[in-house]
Amino acid sequence: MNPKGKPPRLRLLRWLRQIFFDDAATLLAVVQRWCKEGNNALSQLIHSFGDRHQNSSKNPGILALLVNTLMSTITPLHQIDLHSGHLTKPSWSGNGRFLAIPTQSGSIGIFDLDTGQVTHTVGSHSGGVTAATWDRKAEFILTGSLDRSVGLWEVSTGRRASLPVSGHKEPVHSIEWTDEEALAMTCSRDRIRILDGACLHTGWTEEIEDAINNKSTGFVAASCSHRTTFLLAALGENGGRLVLANALSADVLDTVRMSEPARCVAWSPEEELVAVGAGRSIFVFRAAHDGFAGSARELTKDAPQVFAVAFSGDGTILASADAQGLKFWDLKNGRMIAVLNEKNEGLSGRYPPAGMAFHPAKPLLAVVTPAGDAFRILDLSSLER
Repeated sequence: MNPKGKPPRLRLLRWLRQIFFDDAATLLAVVQRWCKEGNNALSQLIHSFGDRHQNSSKNPGILALLVNTLMSTITPLHQIDLHSGHLTKPSWSGNGRFLAIPTQSGSIGIFDLDTGQVTHTVGSHSGGVTAATWDRKAEFILTGSLDRSVGLWEVSTGRRASLPVSGHKEPVHSIEWTDEEALAMTCSRDRIRILDGACLHTGWTEEIEDAINNKSTGFVAASCSHRTTFLLAALGENGGRLVLANALSADVLDTVRMSEPARCVAWSPEEELVAVGAGRSIFVFRAAHDGFAGSARELTKDAPQVFAVAFSGDGTILASADAQGLKFWDLKNGRMIAVLNEKNEGLSGRYPPAGMAFHPAKPLLAVVTPAGDAFRILDLSSLER
């Protein structure tokens, strides 16, 4: 009981009713103060109140979002500063122990999650490294660079291995090995290259390349599906068109015109879902071997300058990065479940854009800091439902 003899929960409910429609900032302060009452009681109170106002024309569903955000603590575990300028797209090894960190200086830092330290660097390119991908045994890293080359590096020695194929006339911004290493994909604005994943040669893959590159150009991002489905999603025409192709049959399966230029694309590891960040919107498409199935699901149309998307290792959560920070989405119901507000305006305007990567097995997210010159690993275990 409080000094006036009224139960604290009743006071909170009255305050929420008074300010819910007009003052979200004050509401947040009140909720933070009263979280000390106990999470279970507060959660029941807020959700029972918020459910009655889900369809309100002002701040619909804001109570549920605030409570989820407050009760889903995002904990920074590590910050990794390589003093190497701007950082771009990190990549976890398949076993989840190592994180490859591409740097503006042209090298790739190797962070060991077990020790919490950067053990060494490999490289370097003559230009900034834009993306990296690991082989299955975590013995080699394949990288793309602003110098228009593709590099293959032996992790243990840091030496550059022989790689006979590049063929890009512009900076390489996307690079991936498929899960079983059957294929490797490299992408620049001028073309997508499909390589034999074992020997990194072309030959039988040239027909695949020609089919995709004849359909579109001006690629800003590309990504391969997981497991052995061999699907490829690419953003062509400077982000104005989403292309779905079969990387084995050389068939272009579908194309979708985007209402705003898209900058990022990612595949779910568990389902054939493709997430695309386009302008202020985030879309989730369901892909099949005959094209996209049904209409895309639009998670939001109010996320300014989306520049990165990533699926959790179990495929249940989608993370997105925009000019205002990080957002996390429950893909089962399409709702936002947490927000980390940050000033990311500088990141949202960079090319190539900064990326992020979920750990393959743990609820950990590697993401660049707002300044763009360091990485942090965030613990998202509280977001799991």
